[in-house]
Amino acid sequence: MEATVSIVSKSRQEEQHEQFEPKRVIVGANSLFKTYRTHGIEVPALADVTLTVMRGEMVAIMGPSGCGKTTLLNCLAGLDTVDSGSVLIDGVDLARMSDARRTDFRARTMGFVFQNFNLIPVLSAVENVELPLLVLHKRASVARQAARDMLNAVGLSHRERHRPAELSGGQRQRVAIARALINEPAIVWADEPTGNLDSDAAAEVMDLLADLNATRSQTLVLVTHAADIGARANRIVHMRDGHIV
Repeated sequence: MEATVSIVSKSRQEEQHEQFEPKRVIVGANSLFKTYRTHGIEVPALADVTLTVMRGEMVAIMGPSGCGKTTLLNCLAGLDTVDSGSVLIDGVDLARMSDARRTDFRARTMGFVFQNFNLIPVLSAVENVELPLLVLHKRASVARQAARDMLNAVGLSHRERHRPAELSGGQRQRVAIARALINEPAIVWADEPTGNLDSDAAAEVMDLLADLNATRSQTLVLVTHAADIGARANRIVHMRDGHIV
């Protein structure tokens, strides 16, 4: 098992600035309702969900399968829409954006970590990590150096030329985390980030996310059904039948 490398901590000047910077709301969701309709059948997914996440929080959304936790994450991230209610990310109302603007906003403001990694098989680790910056039209040389720096930060500089099939599950998820961080997002969404990992790899990934939160004040919202994973968060939000309980 490889040791996880800690994310490089912020400078003292940055830490002093943050000490006096007032906490701001990164996620503001108010009275969200969402119902799926299929073949005349209505299935309530979210029912009057209100949630606030402050900058620097690491929040776990927990609950049994089918309780609405992944639907909530998708609606908060603008990957899905709500029937009613409002979602503000860093003060910006997602519903007031066109699809194109919302896509651009996600690319610039959010990072994503998925259970199945969602790495592009034909690209190397460094190429996967640099991709979000290239999509944002950053210079190729700048994107490549930033990707190398981020892989070094997650302890995978020696694997930068390896494709996903040549990496372990834990290494793939660390590449995915590096990719999520490459654009310095206001928030990272993680949907069952340890769901496909063995216990040792899961512990490494959670150590990395917790270190990221502690040393960089990175705001994180993760969905999990595992109590030991949720316990690593600063705060747990429990869901059942589309409600926060």
